[in-house]
Amino acid sequence: MKILLIYPDINTIQFPHYQHGLAWISSVLKRGGHEVELLYLDKEISDEELVARVKSIDPEVAAFSSTTQQFSFTLRYARALKKATDKFIVIGGIHATIDPENVMASGAFDALVRGEGEYPLLELLEALGQGRDFSAIRNLWAANKSGELVRNDLRPPVDLAGLPWPDRELFDDGKLMLYNDRQVSMMASRGCPFNCTYCCNTVLASLVGGQAKWVRQRPLDDLMGEIGDVHARYPDIKSLIFMDEVFALKKKWILEFCEAYKAKFKTPFQIFLRVESVDRETLERMADAGLYSVIVGVESGNERIRREVLNRKMTNRKIIEVFGWADELGLETWDFNMIGVPGDTEETIRDTMELNRIIKPHHPQVSIFYPFPGTPIHDVCVEMGLAKVGENTSVFLSEPVLDLPTISRDRLRELHKEFMALSHQLEAEKTARGYADLTALFDKAEVRPGGPDYVATWRVRVAGEDRLSVLLHPPSSITYRVKVEPDSALRFGMAFSEDSWTKPGGGTTFIVKIKTRMRKEKVVFEETIDPKREASHRKWLDREVDLARFANKNALLTLETVAPGGDNQFCPAFWGRPRLERKKEG
Repeated sequence: MKILLIYPDINTIQFPHYQHGLAWISSVLKRGGHEVELLYLDKEISDEELVARVKSIDPEVAAFSSTTQQFSFTLRYARALKKATDKFIVIGGIHATIDPENVMASGAFDALVRGEGEYPLLELLEALGQGRDFSAIRNLWAANKSGELVRNDLRPPVDLAGLPWPDRELFDDGKLMLYNDRQVSMMASRGCPFNCTYCCNTVLASLVGGQAKWVRQRPLDDLMGEIGDVHARYPDIKSLIFMDEVFALKKKWILEFCEAYKAKFKTPFQIFLRVESVDRETLERMADAGLYSVIVGVESGNERIRREVLNRKMTNRKIIEVFGWADELGLETWDFNMIGVPGDTEETIRDTMELNRIIKPHHPQVSIFYPFPGTPIHDVCVEMGLAKVGENTSVFLSEPVLDLPTISRDRLRELHKEFMALSHQLEAEKTARGYADLTALFDKAEVRPGGPDYVATWRVRVAGEDRLSVLLHPPSSITYRVKVEPDSALRFGMAFSEDSWTKPGGGTTFIVKIKTRMRKEKVVFEETIDPKREASHRKWLDREVDLARFANKNALLTLETVAPGGDNQFCPAFWGRPRLERKKEG
């Protein structure tokens, strides 16, 4: 049979990525003789276009995979398909797994796959192809011949040793490599041994009888074989990222992995890490094998909130210790933080800011808490009257959804903005470049914004490359007091964020001015870019301004943006990592 996998990934502020669950499903179905295609929706399309694209592919089965944030799109498209076609429509993914009753009550789906989908979907396609009843398939919810909804139990978790490698041909390799800076995604395990109250893994583990069954590691030989295949498939690979919930689970396995990986590969790799799961020796061995970056969930800097609300029992002391080890080993560090969890106050949120000031991650990340349906903390929020059932705001947009008695939504938004500014400041200071990094000096500059929120520090990705930047929405400017060293240049990139390329507006002129004590202000650089109309501008445009003639002088250096014709609508202009460097440093 022919099945179309439909994956909505709309307005998530993330870039096209490799989805391991779908890739493993595809490989199992193809091994079973079925034809598989993928419709990856990274932008919203009309119902009519969705129906037309499905009809052109003409599958017997349309299978949606949906997160909670994407379910509104999924439901809309499924209803459009059901109205316009006779396709069999099935849904899976985390939202269907944790909220199956409401999903099936929508009436848009013929069947629902709960939990891991490889073998339930394979059995479903075989039953449909042979005209057999499928209502008793484990993990499947579907109506029987009497029209009654059958809620089947889950089968044991998948044996990872028996799975074929995930299907990489399902995705657009060129697009993924471009937008992810030639980083390739891998998985060495499934599941998580921890019980965080806000995480879907807590629910998934409970459905199969606990963490002991849910957490599984791939055989090392199988993993090494796939890594070798990835290197052959992508010869220009830049790095790997292991998407495991916690990569360093078992020390013996990790040490064996390090030995095998170092013997075969030189590609740097990145992992997700729990501070309780690693010691100094293990981290050092991983760094020696190629580990260059760790991603750590800090979540809250207040130990009571972390312990009593989030069920994360690590101490601040341990977090500080592990980040210290990472710095000593030269590892890049990321941390995730949440604010606005039940019990949070301005004081506890400032505890989290302060912990970030202490550990100084290279890339601090902060979001406003979102209670996912089905998780223990979601039920608590509903019972306490903090969240309305069914309220859904994208976690990626960082909008509050709880009515906390301890802090208002408006104040939470203000603190989120303050925390974001702090995170960019910490990142700029930790990764400063040149002798005067203007992003790191942002808080010491004189800002003249053309409107509210027109000037800020920001991390932005353009054509797959992330840069910490100074946002100057025209008409705006920012002025720095600097001492120009001999043989100096101002170096920076110019770009628009990609979400503005198709919106109204007429481009932006980037201007650099300099004024010394005894001279008038002088324009030393001026260029207009317009990625809406000029395809060659849809990337970082790197520029260098020679400042040698101003050597040894104190100066006012101004970065300015103006919009040609005064049309500043949707023209956010980014100065990518502007800094003063000696020319030989470049």
